[in-house]
Amino acid sequence: MSTAMKVTPLKDVKPYKSGWKVHVKVLHSWKQYNPVHGDTLEIVLSDEAGCKIHASCKRTYMESKGRLLPVGAWRHIQNFTLSPSTGMYRATDHPFKMSIIQNTAITRSPLINEDMFLSLVDFQTVLGGSLKTCLLIDVIGQVVDLGDLETIQVSGKPRMKVEFTLRDMNDARVPCCLWGKFAEILYRGV
Repeated sequence: MSTAMKVTPLKDVKPYKSGWKVHVKVLHSWKQYNPVHGDTLEIVLSDEAGCKIHASCKRTYMESKGRLLPVGAWRHIQNFTLSPSTGMYRATDHPFKMSIIQNTAITRSPLINEDMFLSLVDFQTVLGGSLKTCLLIDVIGQVVDLGDLETIQVSGKPRMKVEFTLRDMNDARVPCCLWGKFAEILYRGV
């Protein structure tokens, strides 16, 4: 008799236990500094149904666990904790955030699925102001009106900033701003 743990869809994971097993694709990752927790690896994951969850890995486990989670890879993740997802800028609309801990097991999956799992929002909806401002959204468009790459002092430290406008196929336009390395990447790439 097999004792293999059953895979649970992301929409069904809840914080009352840590023994979940999920099958997910790594959509995006970045390192972040938090005054309370220090350096963390932040990750957006999606299951096959397109349900997304924000995951975080503290500095202690960034090297050992982070290298197992390259962007674009499908993985089985087992034994993690969940807490309510809160804050001004949430990466997903999932009510919980996953924390990768010491005994989290991450294994490869043979699944190949090139879906990017974007949840694109049209510009009229963005401009209409009906979206939750605490949630990050996916948009796609052409960069127009690219401003200068500026160096701005933020909390006594220099940060790069660029302002630009995104235009969609219907010529609707959304003003945008990027900071740090993302500002530099956009500015140098256009």
